[in-house]
Amino acid sequence: MSDAQFQTGVEYPAPFDTLVQELCNSAHRYLYILSPTLDCRVFDRASLSEAMTALARRSRQTEVRILIADPSPLVQRGHRLLSLSRRLPSKIHMQTLSEHPQWKGETLVIRDRDGVLYKPGDSDKEGFYEPDSRASTQRHLELFQELWRHSERSAELRSLSL
Repeated sequence: MSDAQFQTGVEYPAPFDTLVQELCNSAHRYLYILSPTLDCRVFDRASLSEAMTALARRSRQTEVRILIADPSPLVQRGHRLLSLSRRLPSKIHMQTLSEHPQWKGETLVIRDRDGVLYKPGDSDKEGFYEPDSRASTQRHLELFQELWRHSERSAELRSLSL
């Protein structure tokens, strides 16, 4: 676990990107990401892809779930996490949800049951990071799970056979 404590005013894309990496590096069972666009400045990084690969291969119980709004930009320009989800489809699941009344465009990263990184949809400087808060993580986990239940696997996200 990180020694970092609760942080508010987390700026985006940096140091938000570093905190995403910290959560991924310290995950034991799962990492969930909610992001409208899976912003390449934060999520399309070799170090994050490598850390997710290590997490996914750690045990049979590990899992990564990524929920996005629109897969088209990722498919058109390419993205490391999209490639990773295609290489490890049983461990790294990427789905889409174009809209839902509870999703206000926020970006959310959840590690296990006790770490959360959050950025409101309308701000680049009001995010917060709680690496050791079960209560806050549980609230955000419930939102993520609700949105995941309404999401679907887009045909665009599947690997193309040539």
